[in-house]
Amino acid sequence: MENLNARLLSLLFALMLGGFPSLVAQEEPVYEEENYDEYSEDEYYDNTYSEEEYYDDAAGLSEDFVRKSEFHIPSSPAFFLMGVTPEIVGRPGTVQDFKVDWRLKNYNIAPDLAIEGQPLWVLLYDRKGLDEYRKATPFMKTLSTMSLSFGTSKIDGINHFSYGMKINLARERDPVSDPELLRDMAREMAGMEEPLRAKLKVLREELDSTVNREERILIREQLFNTRSEIRQINRVQKERLIDLQQEYMRENWNSSSLDFAIGRVHTYNNAFDTLNIQAAGWGAWLSGAKGFGRRSMVSGIARFKQVGENTDLMLGLSYHFGGARFSFFTELIYESLENNSINGFSEDELFASNFSEDIGNGWIKFAPGLEAISQVTLTYGGNFRLSNGILLNFALRTRLDQNLKFKKLLPVANVTCLMR
Repeated sequence: MENLNARLLSLLFALMLGGFPSLVAQEEPVYEEENYDEYSEDEYYDNTYSEEEYYDDAAGLSEDFVRKSEFHIPSSPAFFLMGVTPEIVGRPGTVQDFKVDWRLKNYNIAPDLAIEGQPLWVLLYDRKGLDEYRKATPFMKTLSTMSLSFGTSKIDGINHFSYGMKINLARERDPVSDPELLRDMAREMAGMEEPLRAKLKVLREELDSTVNREERILIREQLFNTRSEIRQINRVQKERLIDLQQEYMRENWNSSSLDFAIGRVHTYNNAFDTLNIQAAGWGAWLSGAKGFGRRSMVSGIARFKQVGENTDLMLGLSYHFGGARFSFFTELIYESLENNSINGFSEDELFASNFSEDIGNGWIKFAPGLEAISQVTLTYGGNFRLSNGILLNFALRTRLDQNLKFKKLLPVANVTCLMR
């Protein structure tokens, strides 16, 4: 009996399902408008961007790699003053990082090194971001290029140390805040985004004018997909901006520039009891460069130095051929020397017994010469950028006397490293 009742109940339930489908049939889903409100957080993509807004976005997106841009990694003024750099005609340039120079001797890194930094850049702009620097006056931008350096080197058998200050007086291009570079980046971003933003505007207008539920659903899906495309473009924009910045560096590596520097040199003895520090002299120089085409650059220098009672004057020209990654150069230098070794040592030269001429830069005090001499130096070498922050600088000097007779052949090489 119980089995019969169970069968009857099952049959009755089956009849109810078949006879009253409307009671159990699933209703058609209702798409409520609020279900799509999750897309509203992306509606900022729908706004039309102005040129100024693209400019600001390009400035912010490119800051990380633009602040590490420099056309050239110049030698430290301290090394340059002592004359231990491969380039005698110092190429002007500025960097926004601390820097270390090493001198190579006998194909090894010698304990001769120099450090250089830009204190005003660090204090005023480094931590505040490039936007603060871009808003600065031309005078403050020039002042921020001032660098201080200190270096030591063993020259002609005697220990030397020097310190110097250098400032960039003028430059054709500033890779950190060049408005032309930022405008190119802004145009690139606009070219990638504006067609999609225009499409979003049309879709929004269609959505506002459509009342049909199915059509509104389709339009919202198109809005969602178009915003996703813009997000994907944002991810690749930085890579494209990096390409633009590298192209800019290749095209402007030889931009014109002008530097002024001044410094002092001392000699010392590494004795256990005392250093016996003695002032050797001071020097000042003006160096400039002018680019021609995409592959050539001519630079020049005028340097004055005084060692004891004697004064030396140097004038030089150099020609560079190459690009941002590597270049080759040749130099012609004329020097009028009053401080030279053929006149003997001054009585107050403490380290005369250590003298053993190698590079022969004349920072040892010699007795006043009865007659000044002149010499000519021909230099040929190159710069090779091993990475974004490491530069190998090498040269071969051929020194001639005032009668253009060969006197000396001297290889010189340095490594410069930015502290990044």
